Amino acid sequence: MPYTLQHKKASRQRILESAARSFLYLGYERTGINEIMHDAGMTRGAFYAHFNSKSELYDKALTYAAANGRFMAYHKNDKVGSAWLKGMLEGYLSQEHFEGAETPCPLAFIVTDIANREPEVRQTYTRIYKRMNRLIAHYTENKSDKNNDEVFALTALMIGGVALSRAVDDPGLADRLLASCRQAAVRLLDEDGE
Repeated sequence: MPYTLQHKKASRQRILESAARSFLYLGYERTGINEIMHDAGMTRGAFYAHFNSKSELYDKALTYAAANGRFMAYHKNDKVGSAWLKGMLEGYLSQEHFEGAETPCPLAFIVTDIANREPEVRQTYTRIYKRMNRLIAHYTENKSDKNNDEVFALTALMIGGVALSRAVDDPGLADRLLASCRQAAVRLLDEDGE
């Protein structure tokens, strides 16, 4: 008896959740389909009912992680303007984020992994990065006349701050990096006299 559409959607969701975790913490090369499917509670054969290749799964898992990660959680809250921006910076540039207690931002967690991937995966990363910039620009336009260069600087500071904090093996240094990035981001946002 064939599976229902709802069952197929739930199975795909479990695979994407497992893949996002694995890819974000281990990278593409160290993540295997067998491990993803085991974590999802499914067989390797079930993988091919949903995806054609590991590369396709990587692309879809990246999109899933971006849609369900820390940054999008801030986009969906009811704050606006500078309150949204400052709250988002506090959460994004936090120890909880770089430790990955919840779905982290793929832009920061796999930034170096992406550079070695297929063009389709790099296009997905670029699309997610552009969306992040558009969302931040939306909120900064509500409070000032920021230009795109300032938004690019802000997102580079955010992504780089989280990536560097994850890379160092000194927790005190990681905390200091995140705090410094938050302070610099607030100064960047406040340049227009806020």
